[in-house]
Amino acid sequence: MACLGYRTQEELRFRDQTQSVKRKVQYHAQTEAYRKRKAQNDARLFQTDFFTNFVFGLARSYDALGILYQRTHPPDHLVASVDAASLAFFALRQFAPSSDLTKLATERYVAALHLVNAALADPVASLADDTLQSILLLDLYEKLFSRRQTSTRSCMKHMNGAISLIRARGEGNLQTYVGRRLTQRLYTTLVISCAISGMRIPDDMERLRVDLSRYVKVDEDPKWALTTLNEKIINFTSDVKTGKISCRERIMAHALEFYRLTTTLEDTLPPYWTPKRVFVGDDGLGRELTLTGSYDVYESLYFTQVRNVIRTAQINLLLTIEQLAASKDPDLAASTRKLIERKARAICDSLAQYLVSRDENGALTWDLAAPMQQLGTYTIFFPLYLAVQASRDGRLGGWAQNVLGLVADVGGLAMAQRTADALQANANMSSWDVYTMLGSYAIAA
Repeated sequence: MACLGYRTQEELRFRDQTQSVKRKVQYHAQTEAYRKRKAQNDARLFQTDFFTNFVFGLARSYDALGILYQRTHPPDHLVASVDAASLAFFALRQFAPSSDLTKLATERYVAALHLVNAALADPVASLADDTLQSILLLDLYEKLFSRRQTSTRSCMKHMNGAISLIRARGEGNLQTYVGRRLTQRLYTTLVISCAISGMRIPDDMERLRVDLSRYVKVDEDPKWALTTLNEKIINFTSDVKTGKISCRERIMAHALEFYRLTTTLEDTLPPYWTPKRVFVGDDGLGRELTLTGSYDVYESLYFTQVRNVIRTAQINLLLTIEQLAASKDPDLAASTRKLIERKARAICDSLAQYLVSRDENGALTWDLAAPMQQLGTYTIFFPLYLAVQASRDGRLGGWAQNVLGLVADVGGLAMAQRTADALQANANMSSWDVYTMLGSYAIAA
């Protein structure tokens, strides 16, 4: 081993390092203080984004959270749950969320879990609106942040907790506006969770829906009528899947009747729910972003989404009818196929309204900068995937992949690219798996 020699006298001399150490400690203390301030500022920014674009923007059914959070000192478990959901909502819209953002979101979620569990252990706090809202926010976090295909048990984790709480609250669920809105949100969420997992709606939750219906005017909230109808369709689908209903004639009769009910629901919608047709003419961008040279503009994002939810339910029913009729009734199968293609094109025609606007010369130009435009686009991805999957029109798949690729490039929307990738894989992925990948019912008006 080589000897490197001895230190010089200068190197061996002792010095007073007090001031140097003090400066280092102060620097690290300032850095830590800066980090804490930055974290607090970021948390406020994420919360502002969440309330502006989700609570008061996209998700009409989350208005109860705005009411609960307006108090001077909301409880810690609600604050922590809002923090977690805010971070998840922000992360969903990033092409590649940073590791710091992912870590922070996970930390806030774990903290919220501990605080909610503590609230559930308290006889008074456990029955409060804040606690039910917190559980719904934790479920929202899961749907936004953990978008992988999971087991039925995992999918229903927070839902089962919320259902237990609803049962414990009893009549208190419906005594106040906030209580009714939270219960309605839970029920709507439960219906979709059961659809994803192929389960029937629990009987006592059906009774809860009947009780809720006394407070909901269907003409003012057609989505509630649709949720009620979807409950019956989901139970029917589950019964067919489990073999409870196996007779071909019974399955056909139920599918035809449910389809008739969806068309009746459409017919009862007010005239202003009907979209305006816009023709793009020779506009180059317009031709690229539309399937047949025109697109539909609805009065609101909410109207668009409800109409597309109806169409997705109809397509699934029509696919069942077509399959059953193929060998027994070719004419019915052929007419059913025409309806499927019509519903699929209507979904495609609802996309461009969120992608473009007119410039001063009247030409179409990209317009994906505003958060609500982006969120409106998000709501089309799942029905668009189902439309392509169900259609036999060879043009539709290529057109959808091209448009989604452009949306990903121009708007930076990661989910557009992931939907395009799923379509490129010959649309073999289950539509419900794609729904989960896109954030499930978390991205819903």
